[in-house]
Amino acid sequence: MRKILFYCAFGLLLVSCSAPCNGHIESAVLYFKQAPQGQLVYANVLNLPTLGTQQTLTREEKEYGTFPHVIIIEDPHMKFKGQRTVCFDEFAKQPIPTDVDLREKGIMRIKILK
Repeated sequence: MRKILFYCAFGLLLVSCSAPCNGHIESAVLYFKQAPQGQLVYANVLNLPTLGTQQTLTREEKEYGTFPHVIIIEDPHMKFKGQRTVCFDEFAKQPIPTDVDLREKGIMRIKILK
């Protein structure tokens, strides 16, 4: 019984520590990757099924998982560093770089405006 109470309390603590969502589009951060300027945020969109595509992602040559609505968020100022969720209202689609990994060609890249 103590274990159950501990896990429930610990779970509530984790939820209360996460940043509040301040936008209508919510995405769960999968992982971060260094970019020439800042970082890239690989995220799965949770509440807008028309944004993102189903992708099987790999990290360090190992399969990381398959997610239904993957996007890459360009984060040149690293303002999302360490976050578990990224919420936003407005975004702009970005062109796919010519030197992108072929496995990432189908993933939409965006820049968050608001």
